[in-house]
Amino acid sequence: MSEQAALYEKHHSLLIIGTGGVLGATSRFALSGHFSPSAGTLAVNVLGSILLGFLLYSSEYLGYVSPRTRMFLGIGFLGSFTTFSTFAVQTFQMPPLSASLNILGNLALTLGGVFMGRGSAIGLATLQERAVLPSALSTVRLPGGTQVRPKAYAIAGLSVLILSPAISGGFPMTTELFLVGAGGFAGAVLRFLVSGTIPKAGEIPAGTLAVNITGSFALALITFSSVSGSLIYLVSIGVLGSFTTFSTFAYESFRLMEQGETKYSLLNITLNLSVCIAAVTAAYLLTGY
Repeated sequence: MSEQAALYEKHHSLLIIGTGGVLGATSRFALSGHFSPSAGTLAVNVLGSILLGFLLYSSEYLGYVSPRTRMFLGIGFLGSFTTFSTFAVQTFQMPPLSASLNILGNLALTLGGVFMGRGSAIGLATLQERAVLPSALSTVRLPGGTQVRPKAYAIAGLSVLILSPAISGGFPMTTELFLVGAGGFAGAVLRFLVSGTIPKAGEIPAGTLAVNITGSFALALITFSSVSGSLIYLVSIGVLGSFTTFSTFAYESFRLMEQGETKYSLLNITLNLSVCIAAVTAAYLLTGY
């Protein structure tokens, strides 16, 4: 591949991820707005973990998932749909008992969500093997020879349903959605670039850990500095909400357990939770909130 072609491919990949980030961030904003702050964050984290588990395990049990589909849906859309930084700041602001329950709820339900997504992929694969479902579930050939994969578009289509309350209301949040989407594009691309440059530390996915820590600290700085207005939608909800990801953290932790690396899974969980909360605490002390 020539240098020009490689550069084109890189920019094209970033555009795919960023576009998914726009969709994920605006979907998160639209859905979580129907709940209390912590309940909304829990809802998107759990739903996103279920979908990411289904998407990534589909490669093993339902057939090939293209790299571009994984970029758009896995890294872009679902990575931005879920958020670790918001979870960390909200947890810090809670009383101790509520904070503990919030941590346990997010952790247990997102790991369970990945397991549910995995089970769904296995279940559909079993039905295909028994000829209960057609093999076209994995691939459909359109006129002209183009191949599409319905399961990928089905996950993307779910975001339209999530956004429907905002759409049916005549776009009462047009400006806010635009700002969140613009921030989501930037956050998803930054997450991909930063996490991709950091190798694993042993079996620990250090890239995801790094973006979650950095994003939690930055969001806490903004939150405790009493920033308001458009920056909240653009930076806090859009960029930093999409820069961090709970679904990827949950999938990676579950995957380590599945591979028999329980100690590394527990270490990954402990580091993400403890260091991110510590980063939020440090930001709180620095701002003198």
